[in-house]
Amino acid sequence: MKNQLTIIILLISLVALGQNGLTKENLNPFTYSFQIEKGKITGEGATFLLQEMFKSQFTMLGEYHGSKRISEFTEAIIPEIDKYGYKTFALEIGPISANILDSTSEDIVKYLNKLNQKYLLKDDDYIDVPIPFFDYVEDAKFLKQAKNLKWNLIGIDQEYYDSFIMLSDKMYKNLSKKNQKKSEKVYISAIDSLNSYYKGNTAFSIAVKKSKTIDNFLEEMSVNDNNTVIVKAFKKSIEIYYLNDTRKYYGNNANRIKYMKENLRRELKNKNFDISKDKLLIKMGQNHLAKGFSPLALYEVGNTLSEIAAYNGNQSFNIAFMSRFSTDKGKIIDLMNSDNNYYKRSNDLRQMGKKDEWVVIDLRKLIKGHFYRPNKYRFNETIENLVKRYDVVVIPKTEVEGTLNYSLN
Repeated sequence: MKNQLTIIILLISLVALGQNGLTKENLNPFTYSFQIEKGKITGEGATFLLQEMFKSQFTMLGEYHGSKRISEFTEAIIPEIDKYGYKTFALEIGPISANILDSTSEDIVKYLNKLNQKYLLKDDDYIDVPIPFFDYVEDAKFLKQAKNLKWNLIGIDQEYYDSFIMLSDKMYKNLSKKNQKKSEKVYISAIDSLNSYYKGNTAFSIAVKKSKTIDNFLEEMSVNDNNTVIVKAFKKSIEIYYLNDTRKYYGNNANRIKYMKENLRRELKNKNFDISKDKLLIKMGQNHLAKGFSPLALYEVGNTLSEIAAYNGNQSFNIAFMSRFSTDKGKIIDLMNSDNNYYKRSNDLRQMGKKDEWVVIDLRKLIKGHFYRPNKYRFNETIENLVKRYDVVVIPKTEVEGTLNYSLN
């Protein structure tokens, strides 16, 4: 009898803790739909999102990379939040790469096409551009919006793996004609070496670190004051990649995140950004813009900005993106049907996604019902971490392939 009573009490306690999982009925009251058509964002969800951006000092777009839809979202919100005083845009690219994009007066879509075409790296199973996450026309179009509105563009990451020939060309062009002639042979040898390192069997960063040719080249490039910052970024980026290539993975991530924060502080200062009140839009991989402890076991840029906003009596707005529907050879794929446990763990939120509409779910509405009694919801660790780390999750309508901003011919 005593054992039966214990079981009954345990069952009542489990019911009191809330149900298992989240239902559509749970989420409907704080899930809003919206549309993006021809660069315009409209609907109830659009109104909700833009109001939150208006109230916030920092808006953070925690993306999954390679998404045409997220680029369309970014393009659509830029002219809207420009009205609210946003004038600075931070990206997951190196500061030198950002300067290259920011300083051109050409149409940025055409300029990126030329840049991609010139520095495209490819072999049998690898194709990549010199500046990350700008493969598509849609990526260039959101940047065009920002440039047209005279926003400040900053890069806060390391220089990208495939950027080093582009950076070397830039340093050489910065030299006077006299110094170009003097350093021509060293420059040509450096470019030949970099090309061979990309194709070699030794990891690229290891080959570069061992290379006397690259050392000599960087030393000769340093005679120009404009090149000293590029040389420093070149060496620092190789060091970060070297930690990864030598399997020092925590050191790789820790040093990279530290470098991001250093770049963020310096670049904002260079743009005369008032950290106590000026507004910033930042677009990076989702992990980097998490509040609290990120999945990489680090306090990343998203946490830093959230704390700065709170310290100054302001609000930050952390957005995570999650996909549901995509296309493959004309067929629509629904991730709700996937057997992959990685996707399954997020299905309580993913279920709200729609084929033909965008949705946004206000995760903040789940905090009280899960973390405080009386508990209304029970959800798994993946959902719990999303709720802890982000304010909302946006699920785009059906993902489709972007338009490549280069030719393979």
